[in-house]
Amino acid sequence: MLPSTHDALSAAKAGDIPTACKLLDQCIDKETDPAALFQAASCYRSADRVNDALSLLKTLEDRGQTQPPALLLRADIFCSLNRHQHALPLYKTLAKIEHAPLQYSAALGLFNCGDISACLGVITLLSDNPDPTLAAKAKLLRGRALAANEAFDLAAESLNQVTSPPAPPTLRRAAEYRLARLALHQGKFAEAELALRQLAVQEGAPDGASETLLQTLIHSGQTGAAVELIESSASRMDSHSLRHATELLFELNQAEPLELLHRHWATSPNPSIFKELLNQILIAGDAARAEKLLTDYRSRFGEDQHWRWGHIRWLAENGAHEEIVKQHTSGPDGALDAICQSYFALGDYASALDAAQTLCRSAPGDQYFLALLVTALRCLDDPRHRALTALAKLILEANVSLSDDNLEETDDWGSLAEALARHHSMRSAPPTQSVQGGTQTPGNLLTQTAEPLLLSLREAIRSTAASFFTSSQLTELPEAHPLRIFRPALPMMHASWAILGTAGTFHRAHVHTKGWYSGTVYAEVPSNISAEGDAGHLVLGEPPFQTKDTLPPLTTIQPKKGKMVLFPSYLWHSTRPYSGTGRRQVVAFDYGKPNRFV
Repeated sequence: MLPSTHDALSAAKAGDIPTACKLLDQCIDKETDPAALFQAASCYRSADRVNDALSLLKTLEDRGQTQPPALLLRADIFCSLNRHQHALPLYKTLAKIEHAPLQYSAALGLFNCGDISACLGVITLLSDNPDPTLAAKAKLLRGRALAANEAFDLAAESLNQVTSPPAPPTLRRAAEYRLARLALHQGKFAEAELALRQLAVQEGAPDGASETLLQTLIHSGQTGAAVELIESSASRMDSHSLRHATELLFELNQAEPLELLHRHWATSPNPSIFKELLNQILIAGDAARAEKLLTDYRSRFGEDQHWRWGHIRWLAENGAHEEIVKQHTSGPDGALDAICQSYFALGDYASALDAAQTLCRSAPGDQYFLALLVTALRCLDDPRHRALTALAKLILEANVSLSDDNLEETDDWGSLAEALARHHSMRSAPPTQSVQGGTQTPGNLLTQTAEPLLLSLREAIRSTAASFFTSSQLTELPEAHPLRIFRPALPMMHASWAILGTAGTFHRAHVHTKGWYSGTVYAEVPSNISAEGDAGHLVLGEPPFQTKDTLPPLTTIQPKKGKMVLFPSYLWHSTRPYSGTGRRQVVAFDYGKPNRFV
């Protein structure tokens, strides 16, 4: 190991990652020691410089010097970038090595990539390991995997095995925390709240316990208690908790919903708070306030990757598209999606396509990046878009019934509409949601409910979706089609929510980045939404950003009570506002990989 590399790694060991990276930048190209290269890659990964880390790991691979820890680091980086297609083969290779701790790490990686079956295949064998700590960790992960497969009773049984000795105290608390999340996931709000409040007063409470308690209060409609928790724990919140808190304050129409983020930025500034606050400010359209925050960040941290990300987004808010394309940089810190949108605004669709393809390679299966790709192909009138927008084959419109007898005269839909309306406890939607002028229910509606009509709706959706997903329309798509490449082994409804709107309510165009197929069921539709015009209609294929040449929607779909629509998650979707009286109530959902909330 070179002396300069030794100094850099000593700084990393002491926790001074920025200094370590600066020193490594000056010497790592001359380093030949495999162990030093691996440690340097780990250091770069800690600094979120994943491209530099992957470059060093590739050097080890090219030299035939890759050892299992380096393979694991590479897989973990791919997983963190949502490049699951690249990570999964590496985890499966590691799982075959006869080394129990390494197999556990591989199983955890398989879980994080959404391959629950493969995870269970590895972790079940480790649950009886003679090492009590490893066995407890395996049972804990097994419980989480079973919950993802919706085997909730078996999940609780596995987690409960870790709540007492011989499991170490930290893992016992972790199991109690996961049981609380399981209760929340199933809609057992009182049970979840009690467990989380008990955990909160224990020494060494698991990370995320306070955030999950806040989610529990929000999902159960206890908005007053949620606000009290925010006020009492605001100084201890991380960026994730702050996001939940800020969105709640927006939903309750609080006077200064961004106050918490501003306070944290003033007292403990860091890149996570900066990005969260800047995003909220830009969504609100306050370019001047955003510029002030960017200046403040630069004075504290310099023009690093986070500042560049924010600067490009600020330029986009100001319509400075010519300036943005000059910023075109490679790598995950270049805000390439914003640059891609500027190419669209300037009419440089070939460059937009090139940027979209780069983004798709960086995160295969990301529905937002696929949407950019489809948009570029359409703008170029490239015939390749037709396979991705073949509406007759890829979209399902079907009528669903809430009762076995399927009688037209039953008023199940009216009863369902009233039940859904009771779930709306908020006054407005936060700016980060697509709905404008309406409200959206928190949590995972159809997983957390015990109401008979909602359970009937869930089964109707599942039955209709299962038939469509196994039809030749999808199973016989070309192997290179994204819907084939990224099709989950078992498509599962991993998210669901309800939306209530009145006259003037609409949705901004958006996609669901972690979906595979998205859908909606119309529970209540005003009589004045009709086939005449597109007021109140679902719109597919119209992008949310400017294109130099107007790109019309692929189609509009008229809502009708009891209608269910399924469409690929990579299609932009929005709704038109409508006028008059009457509520528009829908239940929306995503299908994709299993929900790993627990």
